[in-house]
Amino acid sequence: MGALWYTPEQQVILLSMNTLPTLMPGSEPFFFPGDSTGCLCLHGFTASPAELRWLGQDLAAQGCTVYGPRLPGHGTDPRDLNRHRWKDWYAAALDGYHLLRGQCERVFVIGHSMGGLLALLVASQVPVDGAAVLAAPLRFRQKGVAMARWLRFVRPYSNQADAGSLNTLIRQEQARRGEPIVGRVRYDLWSTRAVAELFAVSQAAQQVLPRVEAPLLLIYSEGDQTVTADNMDYVRQQVRSQHIQAHLLQHSDHILPQDTERETVFAYVSAFVRGNRNDSPAGA
Repeated sequence: MGALWYTPEQQVILLSMNTLPTLMPGSEPFFFPGDSTGCLCLHGFTASPAELRWLGQDLAAQGCTVYGPRLPGHGTDPRDLNRHRWKDWYAAALDGYHLLRGQCERVFVIGHSMGGLLALLVASQVPVDGAAVLAAPLRFRQKGVAMARWLRFVRPYSNQADAGSLNTLIRQEQARRGEPIVGRVRYDLWSTRAVAELFAVSQAAQQVLPRVEAPLLLIYSEGDQTVTADNMDYVRQQVRSQHIQAHLLQHSDHILPQDTERETVFAYVSAFVRGNRNDSPAGA
């Protein structure tokens, strides 16, 4: 039998499949035990639980039980995303919901970007006491969707290194808080196959919007260069929720829980949870 030849990219992938995965510093999941109000915090695409850790700490300081899972394929090696599909991310979100539901009287789902899409999916399928959706991308340009489906065959990875000032801002805040200074914990190398899965979870969330009846908090930003603010109006028009709070920030870019208006985001989310935690529990 002839020798097998692999490209350098394939050799790296094969090597990564035969070694134990390690977590990127700062990508660990978090759990803060508290009272009977549970908050599930879901991070975004190619990111990690660190994206919502400060928000989780703020909710925990108010007594909530808070869980921030690491979604499959995230926080380890960028190539790990090739082996996961959007339903794996959704299943992990459901696991987190049921973990909290098993010990909390009320459960709120809070998601940023792709995590916001997962929050909407969870809210459409199981009883939640509220869902907070931060900069979730419900609508993409159709040309971009088609390109992602085919690009994976000719360009498996795309370099998306941080080029803005957010990483510096995060490092400064980590220093102020006395945390390890690791900067923004996310992948710089993006799997184009995983990008196609991001589009797929967005389309799945669009389909279930009419089933969402739980109270909603929507937070978007005029300064977001990734997700346009009109996504907020689209969600409001499609869901069946009778209680919707919507806030439009002015200066933040896409990473709302870590950008310049993060304290405003924390205040909106905590007020939303406080305002709904005294109602009858979902599913009661």
